[in-house]
Amino acid sequence: MTQDYEDLLDRGMDEVPDDASGSERFELPVVDTRKEGSRTVVTNFGDIAETINRQEDRLCKYLMDELGASGRVESGEMVINGELRRGEIQSRLKQFAEDYVFCPECESPDTEVLKEKGVEILKCQACGARNPI
Repeated sequence: MTQDYEDLLDRGMDEVPDDASGSERFELPVVDTRKEGSRTVVTNFGDIAETINRQEDRLCKYLMDELGASGRVESGEMVINGELRRGEIQSRLKQFAEDYVFCPECESPDTEVLKEKGVEILKCQACGARNPI
């Protein structure tokens, strides 16, 4: 009976697609920047906000606070006053995703931010968990 199980297991593993193991279904976008004098422009900021399903203003405010800089959103680009490295912005974006995008219960990125009785709630659309943020 053990041999039958091993054969079935081997056959099942052969049918699993190669891309199904070792990779996540959601990948955080890579920040694309350019320098304009003493300013840094995140050129794909609108795409990032759309991919993680968060409002541009909220994401911009978080990044500005974390980076200790000032800036604004213009036509899908975030203009930061100051010269910043791409890695700095990327690490803050990763922290934002961990705090405000991924479900703390099932780690799904399929979440939304709701406001109930003055408290912001992170609601997971995959497992239904509700966590205050």
